[in-house]
Amino acid sequence: MTRLLLTSLLLLALAGCTTGPAKPPPGTLTANEVRALFSNQTVESVTFSKGRVSQIYYMANGELHQLRKGKVRTGSWRVNKKGRICLQIDEGDEKCRASVKAGQSYVKYIIRKDGSHEPVVRYISFQPGNPLGL
Repeated sequence: MTRLLLTSLLLLALAGCTTGPAKPPPGTLTANEVRALFSNQTVESVTFSKGRVSQIYYMANGELHQLRKGKVRTGSWRVNKKGRICLQIDEGDEKCRASVKAGQSYVKYIIRKDGSHEPVVRYISFQPGNPLGL
């Protein structure tokens, strides 16, 4: 009987809990900060998982040109109302990620629905304009 009562109380307590929306990592940039950081910049980055280096020119009009493995790919970019940078390259799906200032550098994160954060890209450099002619 006591076990049944404790189980019932636990289930009631859990039923009242909600996880809510995932919270971004500390240092997450606002939408205006992301736009200012990327617009009309050529950004070099490296992925954490495979160490792939790429350069992307983020045009002020929302277009982008990416150089990766010697090939230029095109697409678009925007910043959503949550402040996440959203990229769509070639015919792929659009992916929106949080940009976070981490010390003196910047990192792009996946923010999962369960609230966990996964760093996916480290930004190496930001150069004004299109010095690579992308």
